Amino acid sequence: MDENITLSPEFEHLLAILDGDRSGNPSSQYELAVLLLKTGTFENKKKAVVKLRALAGGGYTTSQTNARFMLGVCYENGFGVSKSYQSAISWYKNAISNIYNDMTENPDPISERGIKRLTELTEGKDFDEALDEILFGKISDESVACVTDSAEAGDMESQEYLMDLYRLGTRDVPEDKQKAMYWAQKAAENGSTNAMEYVADQYYFGSRVEKNVSLGLYWYEKASRNGSKDAPGAIARHLEAQKRYKEAAAWYRMHAEREIKYRGRRLEK
Repeated sequence: MDENITLSPEFEHLLAILDGDRSGNPSSQYELAVLLLKTGTFENKKKAVVKLRALAGGGYTTSQTNARFMLGVCYENGFGVSKSYQSAISWYKNAISNIYNDMTENPDPISERGIKRLTELTEGKDFDEALDEILFGKISDESVACVTDSAEAGDMESQEYLMDLYRLGTRDVPEDKQKAMYWAQKAAENGSTNAMEYVADQYYFGSRVEKNVSLGLYWYEKASRNGSKDAPGAIARHLEAQKRYKEAAAWYRMHAEREIKYRGRRLEK
């Protein structure tokens, strides 16, 4: 954020008019708060923080989530408030929680086409059988052998398929966590973000391999660099538990930014 931007008296007056005319519009109030943060004066940043606090309460709105996130930015950088990495972490976590609550309370509707397709897939089958087919298609010894050949030849999607197949198991293919980890490692090394997250979880928590926190964090960082939405949160929680609050705040910020972008894409659909 540019600390050297200053506003002319005329523009300051325009802000005041907008503030009065649009005081009931959360989106406009949020935009005004961001403008105030860019003025370079501590007093205007304090005004921005007041506006952001007012917006941060209430329902699961985009403006509320953005306000919580920006309050995290304010505390992380000392914009209009005393710098506090722990307060920054709290606001970033609040923004993330707001998104999770929104998606729980307002799940994506299933389209008519989706309902029709789901009905076709489940008709005449019990739930487990239908779920296996939805996740993995028609499963047979021949199909698994064919996918395995592709995976061994280096095909990442086939490696991911086998990772999930053995991780979850089906009626015909028993769960096998060792095979799941084997193919996850292959897929992760091949660039799969989902596999990187799975491998990171296994090492960090010692679920099916010997616990190795360093290796877990290594794969969380790889997944984060590869665009993972959730891996930055895992790193942030680790750093927060170690009381490395400055570093944790940066990772929570990344996690919150990615959750906000994900939610934005969802709302655009």
